[in-house]
Amino acid sequence: MTAEAQPGWEARPDGAEAQPGWGARPQPGWGARPDQAVDPLGALEWPAERLGDALEALATQSGLGPRAAAAPVPTAGHLRSADALGAWIDQAAAYLGVEAEPIAARYDEIGEALLRVAPALVWLRDGGTPRFLAVVGRRGRDLAALRADRSTARVPVEAIAGRICRPIEAQVLPEIERVLARAAVRPRRRGRARRALLDERLGPVIVDGIWSLRLPPGAPLARQAAAARIPRRLLGLLAAHAAAYTLWILVWMTVGRSILDDHLDEGWLVAGALLLATVVPLRQLMAWLSGLVAIDSSALVKQRLLSGALALDAEEVRGEGAGRFLGRVIESEAIEGLAMGGGVAAVASAFELAAAAAVLAQGAAGPIHALLLAAWAVLVVALCVRFYRRRARWTAARLAMTHDLVERLVGHRTRLAQERHGRWHHGEDEALAQYLLRSRDIDRSQIEIGALMPRGWLIAGIAGLLPPFLAGTGSAGAYAVALGGVLLASRALQGLSGGLSSLASAAIAWEQVSTLFQAAARGGPPPPPLPPDAGRSPARAPGVEEIAGGPAGAADAEARAAVLEAHELSFRHKGRARPAVIDVSVRIAAGDRILLEGPSGGGKSTLSALLSGLRAPDAGLLLLNGLDRHMLGAAAWRRRVAAAPQFHENHVLAGTFAYNLLMGRRWPPRPDDLAEAEEICHELGLGELLGRMPGGLEQVVGETGWQLSHGERSRLYIARALLQGAEVVVLDESFAALDPETLERALRCVLRRARTLVVIAHP
Repeated sequence: MTAEAQPGWEARPDGAEAQPGWGARPQPGWGARPDQAVDPLGALEWPAERLGDALEALATQSGLGPRAAAAPVPTAGHLRSADALGAWIDQAAAYLGVEAEPIAARYDEIGEALLRVAPALVWLRDGGTPRFLAVVGRRGRDLAALRADRSTARVPVEAIAGRICRPIEAQVLPEIERVLARAAVRPRRRGRARRALLDERLGPVIVDGIWSLRLPPGAPLARQAAAARIPRRLLGLLAAHAAAYTLWILVWMTVGRSILDDHLDEGWLVAGALLLATVVPLRQLMAWLSGLVAIDSSALVKQRLLSGALALDAEEVRGEGAGRFLGRVIESEAIEGLAMGGGVAAVASAFELAAAAAVLAQGAAGPIHALLLAAWAVLVVALCVRFYRRRARWTAARLAMTHDLVERLVGHRTRLAQERHGRWHHGEDEALAQYLLRSRDIDRSQIEIGALMPRGWLIAGIAGLLPPFLAGTGSAGAYAVALGGVLLASRALQGLSGGLSSLASAAIAWEQVSTLFQAAARGGPPPPPLPPDAGRSPARAPGVEEIAGGPAGAADAEARAAVLEAHELSFRHKGRARPAVIDVSVRIAAGDRILLEGPSGGGKSTLSALLSGLRAPDAGLLLLNGLDRHMLGAAAWRRRVAAAPQFHENHVLAGTFAYNLLMGRRWPPRPDDLAEAEEICHELGLGELLGRMPGGLEQVVGETGWQLSHGERSRLYIARALLQGAEVVVLDESFAALDPETLERALRCVLRRARTLVVIAHP
């Protein structure tokens, strides 16, 4: 595509796209230089009011197949801060059926990061009004940027990095220029010295404002594979394999047949050598393509499994034990490894088998030899079916033992204290005996299909040559072709048996992880971002009272806008006849402090899960700023309503203390995020804990690190909810493990920092 000439762009002699500033590119240290007078990005920038069009065009040009819908338009409120803009881009991308992943990189690594994120939207915020760049791909060290007319132009990555980093460079450039002037650095060395000083001062600074577009994990696997170019690479791999195999046959025909017919000359040797030399690059191509296919497909599978695990409903998670989840993790490895390797091997071996049958049909025994091979292949398939059944029984026994072992380890201390000694190993011997029996069966099947069948074919194939040999028919060349076909078929059968056994194992593993694959596709895309619209709702439900410290007065409460409101909510847990929540109506206005009390089992925690979007009601209407959960989307709802569930449903993950605090905010964090996290910790009385931990906020906590007490964990959960900056904070039994003095301190912190608060507690 030929680009129009733009000011400051040089024309290429080959008539291709115009290139910005090819003679003198800016170098890292990235911002404006005194010798740069022309901005090469001016014609490629998208204004803020066309940000939705840029998203849609970028997704279309990148082959992501966005939804056919009107592009959303951001409001002025969405452009006031990076967080608001990021939330809008995330929701707008979801509306179009794609996903926008925020990218952050160090100042000294921003150039390399830009080369890896395409397709991406880049925020250029060095001017008065926000401008954006749509990067659709990479060409060497250049990035292909999208114009408003959907044409592309190549821009050096350094030019884009310079625009991104210019605002932060402007804060230190005056000082650096004064240093260079006082040091009397010569003009021709000033650029290198300036770059070194900028890298020294700004190297660790995190630069954001980049959003990489991709298909969501729940998108159909066919679309994801096509976007990752897996089918094309797979077809290329099979074509290379077919070409290499055909060359091997030609080598056998040209050299082997000539030797046996006693007509060998130098020309045939040269031809065979050339054919063998051609096989070498084909083998290298096959190795490269198979590596790309394996890595990309493995990434897709892992991403979808993780997304599906996070999308599981709380009730589904409760129905599984830790051991069964571990078994699913183990089987997921089989999905990504065995399915791809076994599938490719089976297809390639099937092609080899057909080629071997064609060779055998040309040999001394003729078509009968090919029919014998077909019958032997059917026998291999039947043995693989038996292997599948035995493998399924063996997998069930292994996963049951894994589940039992994990559950026993988790409850080890309880069993030591309360279970009789004679029952500690109850049932273990029977389970081991059953497992050993299943293992013997599967070992026999593996020997049959992996060793006996390919080698048995050699005997059967040679035996198939006895009738023509005894009859004295066939030439030496025909017998050579037949022997070559037997050897080729043996190799093909070995690959076929291995590929089918791998596919059988993958099919069994699929039964364990299919739930996670299906869970990843749940839910539909939300509508475009809309400005909050407050609504009206009925008065507060009985049993709900206001905590001291909130706005007082019924008239004042009615005048304030409702943030969260529920109308006749009902919910029943699966497998239970009695609903946990029946016809609950509640109105929570901006600034309210609500205390929800009730007896155990009364549905308080279920109501908090409904309000925070962790569960969907069976009946009734639930609105947040006038919009229901379907309109906002689950992710947008949870950004606005932060919850700290009960202690047994909340967890300290194996990571740093800072990660556990800020996991609901953003990661990696900014300096102000860490500062606010530390400030809240001191307000909650966790300052002494931070002082004891050698790493402070960077101390690893959880199962593999620093252990926290019950009360420390409770305050960590409170801090995690507050740091999300949500409109509504729901705390479920968060103060139950605190002594009176610590409780008073924590409550003051929560009342000061939560904009709207709902606290659930026992009377």
